[in-house]
Amino acid sequence: MDQKVKNHQVIIKICCVIASLVLWLYIFNVENPMRETHIVVPVQVLNKDLVAKSDLVPVEEENLTVTLTIRGSASDTYSIKPSDFKLVSDLSSYAVKKGENKIPVEVKSSPSNIRITNNDNLWVKITLDDLKRKTVPVKIIFDGNTKSGFYAFKPTVKEKEVTGPKAAVERVKYLSARYSIKDASKDIDANIQLQPSDSSGVIVKDVTVNPSSLKVTIPVKKIKTVSINVKSGIQQNNQGNIKDLLPIEDKIDIAGEEDLISNINSLDTEYIDLNKVYGKDTIEVKLVVPKGVTLVNSSDTVKLKVNLNNKNIQKELSLNIQTINDNSKYSVNLDTNKVDIVVSGEENVINNLKVENIKCSVDLSSIVEGENSIPLNVSLPDGITKVSQNISSVKVTAKKKVLEGKNVN
Repeated sequence: MDQKVKNHQVIIKICCVIASLVLWLYIFNVENPMRETHIVVPVQVLNKDLVAKSDLVPVEEENLTVTLTIRGSASDTYSIKPSDFKLVSDLSSYAVKKGENKIPVEVKSSPSNIRITNNDNLWVKITLDDLKRKTVPVKIIFDGNTKSGFYAFKPTVKEKEVTGPKAAVERVKYLSARYSIKDASKDIDANIQLQPSDSSGVIVKDVTVNPSSLKVTIPVKKIKTVSINVKSGIQQNNQGNIKDLLPIEDKIDIAGEEDLISNINSLDTEYIDLNKVYGKDTIEVKLVVPKGVTLVNSSDTVKLKVNLNNKNIQKELSLNIQTINDNSKYSVNLDTNKVDIVVSGEENVINNLKVENIKCSVDLSSIVEGENSIPLNVSLPDGITKVSQNISSVKVTAKKKVLEGKNVN
């Protein structure tokens, strides 16, 4: 019984919807009453070139719109679109100035079956700014990666001029252009679109680039890793005791036509004048790059480390003798507390040598009462050689300690 009631209610609801639809269709198509509505329509700005002669330019004129109040039959107003109207604002008809200007809007065309009720009161606010021109660099940004073993070089593009409102043009730092080089293995002829960009890479509106596109060739060349050959006269002219000049980075990537770079295994440096090297730890020298060869991700210079042949020198030192493994049963006396030694090593090592870097000691673990001859143990740092030593052993006199009048066993 409950199911029949529910089915009955559903049928009633469906009938109500159908009745409403029929009534709406009747009113809309038969009665078709007059109605008034609003529509937002864009406004075209005319004669911008005339204000440019006064070094002025509109700001954001592309976004100008007005709201029209239109009247017509329900069917006509329902189907109306903004593109059915043509509205213009003519800058040549009024005296304009820098800053905000209120310019009337004229209806050039509109549908004949509707009436604009507010066409006598249509205005737009147009802001004018000083016209500015400047040249900026072009930055080409590559998307993706070339085929393995190849490298795409940024084409050389001259600076381009941008024009527009002063505030907007001053924000422009460069013209950006993006292009995909994915899987490229040969030169690319590209047509790139130029976009005025600020320092953060954000596109700046209202700025004109003419032309807005540019045809360029993107060179894509084969890559090869080669060594660096240092050219100098070390063997012939070496008054500064230079051992060698070694590149800090001994490999470099080059690119070029495959038949050219296949015969190149190293790049020479320019000849190095050793008179300009003395006293330096590192130097920077130019590479000799053959014609048709380009350096990849690198400048045309390399840094070299200057290694010297340090001559050996000697140094006299007086060392304090330390005792180790003292026996608590004995009191000891050394016949000397000093030892003099002569050491040898490379000049820079010897000059930095300190007495505290050397250990000199005698081991008392095996002494007996009376006189003992204990050998000296001198421990030197790496790179230091002992030349001579004035004594090799120390005479140590040991006596048993006495506690409350008794010998200590």
